[in-house]
Amino acid sequence: MRREYSKLLALSAVLLLVASPCVSFQTSKLATRTTSTKIAMTSSSEQQLLKDDLVALASSTRRGFSASRKDRDKAKSIINELSKLSPTEEPAAAYYSDAQATSDDIVPSLAGKWTLIYTDAPDITSLDAPVSIQKLGRIGQECDPPLIKNVIEWKRPSWASSLPFSGDEDSRILQKIVTEGASTPADNPTVDLKLVGLEISGTNGSMEESNSGLVNSLLNGPAALFEQNPIKLQGPLKGPFGKFDILYLDDEMRITKTYQGYYTVNVRQEKENEWF
Repeated sequence: MRREYSKLLALSAVLLLVASPCVSFQTSKLATRTTSTKIAMTSSSEQQLLKDDLVALASSTRRGFSASRKDRDKAKSIINELSKLSPTEEPAAAYYSDAQATSDDIVPSLAGKWTLIYTDAPDITSLDAPVSIQKLGRIGQECDPPLIKNVIEWKRPSWASSLPFSGDEDSRILQKIVTEGASTPADNPTVDLKLVGLEISGTNGSMEESNSGLVNSLLNGPAALFEQNPIKLQGPLKGPFGKFDILYLDDEMRITKTYQGYYTVNVRQEKENEWF
């Protein structure tokens, strides 16, 4: 009886030794998956907090137009942290050539319509002059590969409300600087730009269809004039227009850095709120 019991103990010990690595391996895999999930959740949470801080800073500084040096330093610090957490490995992929494209379903994608919420670029912040014949409205970008259109909305300034031929408060002019973007897997996340044209259009809510025509357009202000006579200039020649690096890209936000070292932060437009 004792001999049989000893054999049973020995067999149990062997089975335990054989099974232990399997149990350990399964436990290790579970621990790895759990750790990976926790890291992903932490990163996502950290991303959202940083994005919220950046949006709040953008709002308090009027898109960066009134930002102090301290504000700009804070924005740069947030951007640096977000760039480490960008979820998109190939943010410039939408502007690869067809032969170089890795997938037709690259998500998140640079393609789409974007609205500027923050910048420290002086060529943009200088547009908001205190006295101007046009009031600066929204600023955006339309990315429709291979084209990238920089969009500026101009409105009637408040001081011109009593002037004739100035349109109404809903009048606006859209100015679009048309460029062509290009990138490669080797250049990712950099997009090179070439200037290819200019577009100007307008909308004037008070102008009735029956009042169309050049003379009536002039009487209803510049927005009505460009509504009836939009300008689209695009020739065969293309000139260098700089380049930018995509530091962060997800489904909601995009952060870029120009070759001069300036930052722009854009949010993707929702279809129901598109303004161009």
